[in-house]
Amino acid sequence: MYSLPTTIKIRDNEFKIRENGDFRMVLDCFSALQDTELTKEERVISSLIIFYDDVHSVFDIYELFPDDESMTLAIQEMFNFFQCGQSGVGAKQNHKLIDWELDSQLICSAVNNVAKIEIRSVPYCHWWTFMGYYISIGESVLSTVVSIRHKTAEGKKLEKYEKDFKRDNPQYFSFDYRTAEQKEADEQIRAMFNGGDVSG
Repeated sequence: MYSLPTTIKIRDNEFKIRENGDFRMVLDCFSALQDTELTKEERVISSLIIFYDDVHSVFDIYELFPDDESMTLAIQEMFNFFQCGQSGVGAKQNHKLIDWELDSQLICSAVNNVAKIEIRSVPYCHWWTFMGYYISIGESVLSTVVSIRHKTAEGKKLEKYEKDFKRDNPQYFSFDYRTAEQKEADEQIRAMFNGGDVSG
């Protein structure tokens, strides 16, 4: 309960998490899962290769997780780790409000303020520790940006100070609120119309 896991148990086998679960490794997984140039299956496979220390290729995945049940468990346990062992907790957002790559400066600045260290300079920080810092972020530029993005995505009215902030900091709001799945669905719909006769 109060330990930081560095291995995953699937059935009777234990698998080491790459880099002992360092936050940078997890962020690499997120980048793979958001890569719209890959299919959904390719995104998951890429993240498994990044996440599990014994996995270096697609062949390793199918050797270590040879049947549907073990493959499903490997994926579920990976996502459970991402959620700090709290799978299913919290409301699911309809919109993507954070981009871990594009918002890296804002995120690190806010986390640094909580952790009282430069998080990027430490050689190792477990993902769960990093997320502990992250969820403890109070008033910050990041929280302001996320709040404005949320209101914008939901079509809610902004306060005057929020309008002013958005106007003065446009770099934070040229933001695609769609998830990778939503982007993929939109591309499929666009392809249908572009490829079909819609003249009526």
